[in-house]
Amino acid sequence: MNELDLNEFNTNFSFQRRPISLPGDLRPTWRIGLLVILLSQCCRQQRSSLTRLHVLSWAVRSKANHDDLLSLVNHALPPDALIVRFDPAVNRAIDLAIGEKLINRVDGSRIELSDSGRGFAKEIFADEQLYYAEKALAASLRQKVSEAVVDEIFGKRK
Repeated sequence: MNELDLNEFNTNFSFQRRPISLPGDLRPTWRIGLLVILLSQCCRQQRSSLTRLHVLSWAVRSKANHDDLLSLVNHALPPDALIVRFDPAVNRAIDLAIGEKLINRVDGSRIELSDSGRGFAKEIFADEQLYYAEKALAASLRQKVSEAVVDEIFGKRK
């Protein structure tokens, strides 16, 4: 094998770290606020399974997802018609929110809003400009997405 002698490779390289713009819906602080909204508005006793939080978070990601979930809740769409994407950013936001003591793990399998999380939710709802679209979507869902509905989506029939 012959060695190539290319003048382009005979130069010094320099690398510089550049800031990267991160979309708002991927930012952990946005996700934490969303979790607090979902737990306070869409979950009975402000408590939920991890799976239901993923479904609710998926519904907030786009208008089409939200409409599909509402159609399912209103029995206009069969449960197996939904393809819910589990987003690892939700798990990371849950871990960060637990670290900030905004939510707690209950029985190892459920997530619950803490007292400081309830206070944070009140602050979010006090400002009409914060999470405007997300609060509207959560209000339209309310507690319609029960654990039984989530079980139907994933084929867990009792």
